[in-house]
Amino acid sequence: MEKVRKYESRKIEVCRNCGGEGMVNPKLEGNWLMRHIQAAGGPVACEVCGGTGRVRKHTEITVTVRSFDSPLPPSKGGRG
Repeated sequence: MEKVRKYESRKIEVCRNCGGEGMVNPKLEGNWLMRHIQAAGGPVACEVCGGTGRVRKHTEITVTVRSFDSPLPPSKGGRG
C-alpha cells in the first residue's frame, strides 16, 4: 500500500538577494584602482528580482508513504 500527497504553494516574497530594496552593491574585484572605479558607479538593480524587491516563489512537495517490508539490519551496538 502506498499513499502519495502533493502540496503546492505559490507566494510573493521579499527578495533575499537585496533584502527587498531592489538595489545591490556590485561585487568589487581587481586592484584598488579598479575597485574605486567600480564603487563610484553606486548600487545597481538586483539581478534576481529585477529591481522590484519582490520575487514569486513556487514550491511543489511530494510526500510518498510506503509500507516497510524488509527486516531490520543487525545491530552494531554492544547489546543483543
